[in-house]
Amino acid sequence: MEDTECQCQCQDLMKRVMNINIRRGGDDYFFNRLFSYVNSELDGNIQGMEQLRGNVYLVETEDTRFILKGYNDLRKLKIQEAFASSLRQSGFGSSYGFVRMNKPLQFEGLYYGCIEYIDQHENRFDYGLQADRDEGIKLLDKFHDHTSLLASSYAGMLPRGDLARKWHHRKKEFTTNLQAVHFYVNSAVTGEVLNWAEVSLKNFDASKRELEQEQPVILHGDVAHHNFLRSKEGRLYLIDYDLISLGPRAYDMLQYANRILPFLDWDFESLEKIGHLKKWLGYEAFLHGLLYPADILREWNRLLREKNHISPYRLSPLIEMTINQFQQRKKFHDDVTSRLHSWK
Repeated sequence: MEDTECQCQCQDLMKRVMNINIRRGGDDYFFNRLFSYVNSELDGNIQGMEQLRGNVYLVETEDTRFILKGYNDLRKLKIQEAFASSLRQSGFGSSYGFVRMNKPLQFEGLYYGCIEYIDQHENRFDYGLQADRDEGIKLLDKFHDHTSLLASSYAGMLPRGDLARKWHHRKKEFTTNLQAVHFYVNSAVTGEVLNWAEVSLKNFDASKRELEQEQPVILHGDVAHHNFLRSKEGRLYLIDYDLISLGPRAYDMLQYANRILPFLDWDFESLEKIGHLKKWLGYEAFLHGLLYPADILREWNRLLREKNHISPYRLSPLIEMTINQFQQRKKFHDDVTSRLHSWK
């Protein structure tokens, strides 16, 4: 596909998208009842409460602020509380703790935990900045060093990280969504993307054992930029442990590499300059994993699952990712494939 064709397709889509009205809604009745319940259960009077996303709220009392987060069952909440405490006790200070409660806060089927609030720096963590990318992967590596000491204690509580299974499921869901995706993206592009996914998965399945030989750690599981938080004092924190699992640290590193590649213009040599990644680039399985289009499949599936495909704020970046970066991704794919062939 030529660059001009990609650009024209994106421009036509943008004209269509910009004419769509955006409407917001919310359950004010539920919010008010939750506010009243939490206020009755806490010692200090709540001065304000703001919904940040889903079941996550910022709560402000007379004395402090904290994050109120809902979990589907009590076991999940207790594991989160225990892990945050264990992580702190292991010496990893770049994370939050939970506020101790006399009893769990239970409201309409959810169990709520109270998480320490970290006041954010005006300059937020940004994968677009080299200094932040380097600091983020260094912190992730340090996180793994500490969770390797905790892995055996949580072996009976946490699932095994299975990246291949997750990717197979993601590809299957994307295939189911193809008809809707083709309303915005040419089938020639999606066909190439699916081919990358299929070949990558086949080779990753065959070679992943080499990544699993190392000592297991507790994986973070979601190294998106918003889970790195810089405090007002300038310290970088790693937050949100909802997806923790047991497995090789290479799985988190693969996800980190996939997250930063768009900011490196899909240049393999730029990846090689990142010290904490260089080791993993010598593994065949890791390179096969880099070729899996995780971000494209993930974001299209999420967009359609949440029925946000008419929102220009969600759709426009996804079109950019899928169409405008296509030639860069193809060059990256060819470069990595050539390197793999040279090893044989």
